[in-house]
This record gives sequence, structure tokens and C-alpha cells, in this order.
Amino acid sequence: MEVDYGILAIVPPLVAIVLSFLTKRVLVSLFLGIFAGGIIIARGNPFGGIAYSLDKIVLSLTDDWNAKLLLFNLLMGAGVAFIWKLGGSRALTNWAKSKIKSRKSAGIGAWLLGIIVFFNDYVNAAIVGNVFRDVCEEYNISSERLSYILDSTAAPVATFFISDWIAFQISMVQTGMDVAGITEVSAFQGYLMSIPYNLYCIFAVIFVGMLVISGKDYGPMLKAENRAITTGKIVNEGASPMMDVSYELGEPKDVKSSLFTFFAPIIALVAVTLFGFWWTGRAGGNNLTDVLGASDPALALLWGSFAMTLVGILMALRVMDIKETMDTFLDGLKLMLLACVILVLAWSLGGVTGDMKLADYIVSKLGGAISFGFIPVIIFILGMLISFSTGTSWGTMTILTPIAIPLTYKLTGDAVTAVSIAGIVFSGAIFGDHCSPISDTTVLASIFSGADHIDHVSTQIPYALTAAFVALVMYSLYSFVGVSIYYLIPLGIILLYVLMNVLSSYYSKKYNIDSKTKRKY
Repeated sequence: MEVDYGILAIVPPLVAIVLSFLTKRVLVSLFLGIFAGGIIIARGNPFGGIAYSLDKIVLSLTDDWNAKLLLFNLLMGAGVAFIWKLGGSRALTNWAKSKIKSRKSAGIGAWLLGIIVFFNDYVNAAIVGNVFRDVCEEYNISSERLSYILDSTAAPVATFFISDWIAFQISMVQTGMDVAGITEVSAFQGYLMSIPYNLYCIFAVIFVGMLVISGKDYGPMLKAENRAITTGKIVNEGASPMMDVSYELGEPKDVKSSLFTFFAPIIALVAVTLFGFWWTGRAGGNNLTDVLGASDPALALLWGSFAMTLVGILMALRVMDIKETMDTFLDGLKLMLLACVILVLAWSLGGVTGDMKLADYIVSKLGGAISFGFIPVIIFILGMLISFSTGTSWGTMTILTPIAIPLTYKLTGDAVTAVSIAGIVFSGAIFGDHCSPISDTTVLASIFSGADHIDHVSTQIPYALTAAFVALVMYSLYSFVGVSIYYLIPLGIILLYVLMNVLSSYYSKKYNIDSKTKRKY
């Protein structure tokens, strides 16, 4: 018999999230969140709670998808280690000195590369982080700023272009259409119709560009950037970066630096990952969308990271003996140990919230009988809450899409409106994913930027909230005033620009950032 945990279902993620911000100790906070859920499920029995918690962690480790992603992260660390030790990062920094002449051009470069690498959010964070981590350090750009650029381009961009994300989203649209009994349009057509309604992702990517081009900041990010500019410290005092390459690996070998050393492993990563998408999904049909839908993204990523590491080993053997090569490989694995532990605990906490039916509870409380005018706003807010609490955008899409499409179709009788509403689900889901400290994509952004995880989350939240606020205003105008979504996109961009300037001016005065410092931005 299923147990209804009611409002208690919110306790595990609440404990983890609150403690993460209060203590800045993510591992302890995540475990205590899991243990809190275990205690509740075990009806107050602490031994039962411990047994349940350990069981959840084991299940997270042994899950096929999770295991592949853990190995992907470990091998990525090994690949990064070879790039560093062979002087690839040093070569890129030297090249950047001749090509990138300012902090602004470095930020714009990271933003543009984040848009170009659109086929997977994990690979996006890995590539852009590896390419620009040393460049940003050279130009005193804070690790918080780089992690924000990584996080707020990776998933949003992947939702719009050819990637494993759109294959998943199309399948969610199909599920919602099946529940609603919609046959007038195909799932792919429905996905295309939903794109303009995915306002948060549109605004998030554009807002990154606004900030890096203007050099304006506000909130905690303003302090972080001011610290980096005035002191040269790209990480906060007392911070614990998720990946500190120079500390863990030591100085690069005294060999001639080459851009080939940097790009060869990354090209191998990209090429083999793309091949993996095709190979694992080739049985799905000849259509690109069908191939993506049938592919195994985790396996493709694993193949890509293995190829990256293998290329690194082959290059290393030209200038290292076997012992030094293997030592570099093991040091690379160690780079990712903390990140892997956080991912396992985050997945475990997600399993706890699933067992306690947190999403069902939220939907039942906020999704009662209402008119269509409230549907877009409520769906967006529900997506934000569920994703923030559970740390998974895909899980949120899985929960809400089959509810949103049939509910909208029932209220409007219009298939186009019903399938388009999926874009609002995707929008809310990715917002929550950006803001949640227990989100895997947020963790990966911290890893590859070398940022302290909580510092990344706390500096990104004000920017994510700004983009979400603008999206919420636009959804309200769409719902209650009837303004076309195509007019709301440019209107929202204008509002973003205004808010950026107003908030930047306000926080510059609040933090007493002088004009000389601001000119350096």
C-alpha cells in the first residue's frame, strides 16, 4: 500500500538545500537530506533510516545511466589532466593573449562557444570550461562568472538544436498528445510549436550575452567580479573549487606547448560522441529526430570521454614513460572525485523525493480546477518548484508534460495551443535546474569552471530569477491580455535590458563600486 507523505515530502530537498547555503558543505547537506527522508520513510526509526539511505546510494551507483555518466566524468578528468600536463592549456593561454585582448572578448568568446556546442549540455560545459578556464584566469574573470556562462548556455541551447534534449522533449510531447488524444499534429511539429513558448531558455541565453557584452553585473556576481578585478583572485577567499587543476596536477611538463595538444583530445571527444549518438540510435530510423530519440546519450558521452583520454595517453607516451603517464591518468581521475560523490548524492536525493511523491504533492496542491488564463503561469511556476526541489529538469518534464498538454486541450479544445504549452513546461524545468544546488548540470558547471559550487549557485540565482521574472511577466501578458508570443519575445528582451541597467546601477551604489573599477569591466 502506497503511503501518502503529504507535506513531509518536501523535507528532504529542503534540508539539503537550506543546509547547503548555510554551511557551504554540500556533501554533508546532501547526505542529511537523504537521511531525513530515510527517517520519515522508516517512521522515525534511525537504523531503518540509515539502511534506506545507504540503499538509495547503492541504487544510484548501480543505475546504468548514472554509472556511465560517472565514468564519463572520471575519464573527462583524465583527459583534462593530459591536456594540462602536456602544455595544451598553456598553449591556449598564449594564443589567447594574441587574439583575445580584453575581459569582454573573453566573456563573449565563452558565450559564443557555449551556443556553438549545442548537441549535449554535459559536453558543452566540459568543452567551454576547458577552453576558457585558463583564459578567464588570465583576464581576471571570476570562476563564478565562467560557471554562470557555462550553466546558462549549456541546457538552454541544447533544448533548441539537434541534441539528445530535443529527442527527449519530442518524446514528452508525444506522451502528452497520446494522453490528450491529439492526432492533428505530429510530435515533431508539436515540439517546433513549443519553441517560442520556451521563454526562460531564450531569455537566459540572451541575458548571458547582454551581461558579457556590457560588462555589467549585480548582486553577488558584482562582488565576485569586483574581487577578481581588484585582487586577481578568481575564486573567493576560503572557497573550495570543484576542480583546481594546477593544485592537483602540478606544473605542466617542460615541453613545447602546442594548440594541437589542447584540441586533439577535444576533437576526439566531440567526433566520437557524435558518432555514438548516430551508432546507438541508428536502428530508430533514417530520420535524424528518430535517430536521436533512439540513441543512448550516456553511452555516447562515455565513448567520447574514453576517446579523449586515449588520445591524451598516446600523446603523453611520446614525452613520458609509462609510470608518469599512468600517474597523470590517476591524478586526472582524482580531479573528479568530489564531483562524482556530489552527483551520486544528488541522484540519491532525487530517488528519495521520488519515493515520497514530492512532485505529485506539489501538483495536487497547486494544480486544481482553474480557467485556461491561469494555466501558463501555473505550469511555469510548478516546473520551477518541482525542478528546484528535485534537481532534475528531465524528471520535471516527465511529470508535467503529460499533465499540461491534456489539461490545456481539455480547456481550449485547440491542439496547437495544447502542444505549444509544452514549451512552458520546458522553460520552468530548466529554470529550477539552474537554481538548484542538487542539479547535475549545475554541479558540472562548477566542475569545469573550477568554481566553488555554492558560490556558483548563489551568484547565478539572481540572474536566473531575472530571466524567470521576465518570462513570467510575458506569460501573464499572453494568458490574461492575449498578446502574441512572437511580440512578447522582443518585448521581454527589452525588459531584460532595462532590468540589467537598473539593477547594475543600484548594486554598484549599494556595494560602493567606484567608477574606476566599473570602467575595468
